[in-house]
Amino acid sequence: MSQKAATSPRPPAPLVQFNGARPPTPDWFLKALEVPTDRGSVSVEDAKICWKAWGKRGAPGLILVHGGVAHKDWWDSIAPFLSETRRVVALDLSGMGDSDHRDRYRMATYALEVLAAGKDGGAFEAGKPFLVGHSFGGFVSVATAMEHGDQLAGIAVLDSPIRPSQEQRRSSPPSRGGMIYNSFDAALARFRLLPEQGCENAFLLDHIARQSLKEITRPDGTQGWTWKFDPKLWDKLDYDRPPPADIVDALKTRIALFRGADSRLVNDEIWAFMGDLFGPETTMVSIPNAEHHLILDQPVAVAAGLEVLTGPGWG
Repeated sequence: MSQKAATSPRPPAPLVQFNGARPPTPDWFLKALEVPTDRGSVSVEDAKICWKAWGKRGAPGLILVHGGVAHKDWWDSIAPFLSETRRVVALDLSGMGDSDHRDRYRMATYALEVLAAGKDGGAFEAGKPFLVGHSFGGFVSVATAMEHGDQLAGIAVLDSPIRPSQEQRRSSPPSRGGMIYNSFDAALARFRLLPEQGCENAFLLDHIARQSLKEITRPDGTQGWTWKFDPKLWDKLDYDRPPPADIVDALKTRIALFRGADSRLVNDEIWAFMGDLFGPETTMVSIPNAEHHLILDQPVAVAAGLEVLTGPGWG
C-alpha cells in the first residue's frame, strides 16, 4: 500500500454538499410518502415500542425490522409498494427510533417486541405474517423464528452475514452517538451509513437522516440536536451468536436470504456458506448494483422481490 493510500482522508459525509437542503427527490418516492399510515405503540417489558403501518387491517400481514441504530422510516421507500394487498407494520426496536431505551438489550426481548408490535399494528389479523429484517434486524428475525417461528409464515433475511462459527464476530461494534449538535443542519451534515458505503440515492439518505434526530435540552438549559438511538446500545446488548448449525435446527418456519450483490459483509464466500447451510431449497436473491444497505441502494428491486416472495406462491 502506498503512503498516499494509507493516509488518504476520510470522504466527506454524503449530505454535506446539500447544506441542509433536501436533495432532488423523484416523483415515485414523493408518492410513496403520500400513502396513508397508522401509528401506535405497545408496551413490552416496561418499554414503549413504537410502530407504523400501511395498508388495511385484515389484509395478510408483513412485519419489517430495521438494522442496527436505524429506525422504522428506513422502510418508507419499500413498504408503500407492498401495502396494496398487505397490512405492513414496521417497528422501532428498543434503543432505536422513537422507542424507549433500556438498561440491557437482549435478542429474546427484541423477538417479543417484533411480535407485540406486529399484533398491535394488525399484522396478525389475517393469520401468520411474514417477517423481514435487514442487517441487525435480520438477526432479530432469525431469533424470532427460532423461538416463535410457529407464529410466522416465513422470514426473509436481508444482508445479515451468517458465518462459520470460527469466523463469527466475537464482540459488538463500537458504540457511537451521544454528540449534541448546536443545530439540526449541523447534525444532518454528520450523517453517515454504518458500515459506510456510497449511495446514489441521496434523497433516501436525507429522509432517514431527518427522522434519526431529536431535539434535547442540555444540562445548562440550551437546546441541541442528537441522534435518537441509545449511544450505549452495543455496550448494553447481550447477544451470543448461536452456531450456524443450531440456527438451522431451531428454525420453526421458512427462511429466504437476500443480499446486495456488491455487499462487503455478505461476500461471495459467505453467501456460498449460507447457501450450503440452509440447503438448495432455500430462496436466495442477490440484488444487482447494491451493497449492504440494499434497501437504500435498490428499494424498488427489493420491494419487487419481497412482493413475489411473501405472496401466495412462495413455497
